[in-house]
Amino acid sequence: MRLRRTPRPDPSLLLLRSVCHELRPPVATLTSLVRALESQPSEIRRGELARLAGEHASHAEAVLKQAAAAAAGLAEASDTAVPLDRVLPVVAAAVPADRLAVSVSAGAGRCLVSGRHTRQILLNLLSNAARYSPGEIRLTAAVRRRRLRLTVADQGALTDDLRHALHRRTPPEGTKGLGLWVVRHLIDAQRGSLRARALSPRGVALEVTLPRRRR
Repeated sequence: MRLRRTPRPDPSLLLLRSVCHELRPPVATLTSLVRALESQPSEIRRGELARLAGEHASHAEAVLKQAAAAAAGLAEASDTAVPLDRVLPVVAAAVPADRLAVSVSAGAGRCLVSGRHTRQILLNLLSNAARYSPGEIRLTAAVRRRRLRLTVADQGALTDDLRHALHRRTPPEGTKGLGLWVVRHLIDAQRGSLRARALSPRGVALEVTLPRRRR
């Protein structure tokens, strides 16, 4: 008896399908908050409701940007090699400008990367950092021993949930941890590596290491 081999799911398609479900709660809550604002006479209460509406709108915006990147990847006929500098402006838009600091060496900026995959990797990491951690987020890129190292650091913590998400080999049933599973899948396809390390006095950094690519 021959066992039928199950094809590996396309990470972009899986992510696109999942965000459709992930958008439902914040959009439904945002709709309710708008209705409450329309009927709320208290200025203090209106301010609180408006703040909550802004938080849910920001979350929905981040999810939509992930969906847009996934859809763009599916639409691309081939995986084109582009300089990293071409990818960074697109992914930086996933984080509010006042929260993001970017540092890229000249050599790293000129490195050729997979346009489709690198965009999705960085967009997922930055969106997760913006969603789950407070304060500043730092994106750095440098060349070390002929390999490109991309680091996303934030003020979160190296939790057990994060460790589990980084090492799982199959996609989660829900949306929690899916973004990191997609990241690991895309990095493995390029024979790269992903690791997390705690920062001192606080914070966590996710480091992506990729082989330098040729045209």
